Amino acid sequence: MASDIMEDWCADHQFVAPARLDGFALLFLRRSTRWKAGAADVVDADGAATWGALYAVSAADLGALDAKEFAAGGGYRRRTVEVETDDGARHTAVTYEVVSKEPRELAPRLEYVELLVRGARERALPQEWVALLEGLPARLGTV
Repeated sequence: MASDIMEDWCADHQFVAPARLDGFALLFLRRSTRWKAGAADVVDADGAATWGALYAVSAADLGALDAKEFAAGGGYRRRTVEVETDDGARHTAVTYEVVSKEPRELAPRLEYVELLVRGARERALPQEWVALLEGLPARLGTV
């Protein structure tokens, strides 16, 4: 998540490191009411990996993220996962997964993709991952 979005939602957060979530793929299986387009989801997928930013957050921050991700309304739900940072350390983390998945991927808004790319660059995620994100419009189209 981009640093300014984390600032807006999570007053007590602290960036820890880039982290890899093995066994999950990034797909766009949520029809976002906010974006009026496809939104990101992490889905079990053997051999896949999804990169992101690992943050330390407070209980209040988790509550704010629940609100942002429409957890009470059934948009996303928390899922406990294990991620690995560049130093090889394993961390228990929370991610959000889509509750009611669409049967096929939906095109995201270009602004949404740009937000993902900006966050990946800000947090120094691997260039291969940034390139994958930059290639989303060619793969899925955009709204």
